[in-house]
Amino acid sequence: MTGRVESLCRACQVEAKVDGVALSVLSSAGVPETVFVTDPRSRLVEDLQFTLGEGPCVTAARSRSPVLIEDLRAITAATRQWLAFVHEAESSGICAVFAFPVQVGAIALGTLGLYRARPGPLEPGELRAALRTVDHMASALLDLGLPGGDGVPEAAYRMEVHQAAGMVMVQTDSSIASALARLRATAFSEGVPINDLAADVVAGRRRFFKEEQ
Repeated sequence: MTGRVESLCRACQVEAKVDGVALSVLSSAGVPETVFVTDPRSRLVEDLQFTLGEGPCVTAARSRSPVLIEDLRAITAATRQWLAFVHEAESSGICAVFAFPVQVGAIALGTLGLYRARPGPLEPGELRAALRTVDHMASALLDLGLPGGDGVPEAAYRMEVHQAAGMVMVQTDSSIASALARLRATAFSEGVPINDLAADVVAGRRRFFKEEQ
């Protein structure tokens, strides 16, 4: 990512008064892939969403609408969808998450995630700052030649994960979607980053087998 993307994220962190900001772009499968984070905690939460395939940024990408969770501890229709994510995010010290789709018209480019270690909504000025950043970020991504959606080249993302998913698909005689879901579930249950698990699969250190019916 360029300095412009980093500058936008860090400015948003200050103006929206949040503890962390993360930018993801969409893979050809429509999955948010993290490309920049302002801090380790944001990286952890972004990786958690990728591993689980659930969370505010995933929902924002699918719905093309902002997902504003001012208190992860509150039981709502939204948080009920991501019980595993909520549990792990809270354990990491995250109390509020605000996810915004980055798009131009009908073209989906990615998501911008804002995180706080304290509960509470974005104030009007903070929300305006976040939305302003989203608009600027869309322009920045287009300038980088990332058209979003099906047009985004896979080289921009975690190729090792997708390569591993292809190998698991062959090993288990399943679909690519099922193979990726199994990788995610295994990484989460074993408490390891999905990138590390994927590296083991690609290197032949880890093999999956067809599940008994």
